Amino acid sequence: MKKRGEKISLAILTLAYLLAGLRYFPNRPAATLIETATHLLTVAPFLVGAILLYSSFHRRRGGERPPLSIMLRIGLSLGIIIEFFIGLYHYLDINQVG
Repeated sequence: MKKRGEKISLAILTLAYLLAGLRYFPNRPAATLIETATHLLTVAPFLVGAILLYSSFHRRRGGERPPLSIMLRIGLSLGIIIEFFIGLYHYLDINQVG
């Protein structure tokens, strides 16, 4: 990560991922913290596995490991997409009548 812009974009991706993974309970900060941590720790193995798969495919194709910043960006981007669909599922599942 040579440039300041790369560091800023990585920080923005990290904040977006944490915001997407936030499980908010009004007036219950302890429950919010516990549920968010539990959820992020539940999803983390899938993201680590996806990053390892990408790294191994890239290594076989190109012969060398991809840079850490690229792997982090791919993992965080995939995490944001996964969190969007998980959040959508939870929202639609909770608000069903009957």
